[in-house]
Amino acid sequence: MTTPSTPPAKTSSLTDSVSSAWTPPGSSRATALAAKASAPAATTGLPLPLAAMGIGLKFQHLQELAALETGPDFLELHAENYMNAGGPVQEQLAVLSRRYPLSVHGVGLSLGSAEGIDPEHLKRLTTLVDQLKPALVSEHLAWSRLDGHSYNDLLPVPLNQESLRVMCDNVARTQDSLGRQLLVENPSLYVRLDQTMSETQFLQALVEATGCGLLFDVNNAFISAANLNRDLDSYLQEVPWHAVGEWHLAGHTQDSTSDLYIDDHGSPVADPVWQRYRQVARLRPELPTLVEWDNRVPPLSRWLEEVALARRHHAGAQDALPSQQATTLPASGVLP
Repeated sequence: MTTPSTPPAKTSSLTDSVSSAWTPPGSSRATALAAKASAPAATTGLPLPLAAMGIGLKFQHLQELAALETGPDFLELHAENYMNAGGPVQEQLAVLSRRYPLSVHGVGLSLGSAEGIDPEHLKRLTTLVDQLKPALVSEHLAWSRLDGHSYNDLLPVPLNQESLRVMCDNVARTQDSLGRQLLVENPSLYVRLDQTMSETQFLQALVEATGCGLLFDVNNAFISAANLNRDLDSYLQEVPWHAVGEWHLAGHTQDSTSDLYIDDHGSPVADPVWQRYRQVARLRPELPTLVEWDNRVPPLSRWLEEVALARRHHAGAQDALPSQQATTLPASGVLP
């Protein structure tokens, strides 16, 4: 796998200040960049309610969602599916945006690419976000583009200083174009790459240097721990929970030949993932939760049953807390 190299200089103001002289986390310069990126975006889209529960937006459910009397709290759409939407699809999307708060989730920006971000892809993403004015915008800690070719996968980023500089530059450029904060999702991993820092150290440094937030995928954390023999409890102790802005939940399968856990988003959420969700949701109970189901997509009624189950687990996580214990993040950042 190609190790990222230092990306070329960019022209935008926020990006320039990161790419031309990358600033170590904790410096006053990094603090200023973070404040600029995390400033609230001026949107007129519908706001997310506290502890909102959402699902992904699928073409086969568009009309049914528009007609529902009681639906999910919000909808999350994959940006690449709607960048060139027009005609009836665009009209249906406009109707849904007036009823449901939206979240835009990118899968093809390739934030970890040493070549930098494809400017046309970023332009299309920015146009979509400007049109929909979603409550949240997110992408992945991954790369999927090399030598002008895009790959249909989210490939892992080496956790070292060089990759961190690449990620900081690309995240800063994205936030500068969007004019708002981006949430970066923790990866699901299947191989261990050479690294000079842990995943949580990498994420913390990225947050401090760029002001981005995090999308914490509980299923991804479970899968990575199982596949890499990672101590999940220790990992969860080190996550910068103050930066998390959304939860993701999804199903997975286990490969019969390799015993690897596969993040296929094609089944209900597994019991071990529900258990970890209950563990972490009590730290940030106000955050929105998305139940993903991208393969073998069920009828909408079945998907909403999974959302109802997420609500019960979320409520159970709060009920399990001692009455004297706060439900927000402890000052130490350590799980209670």
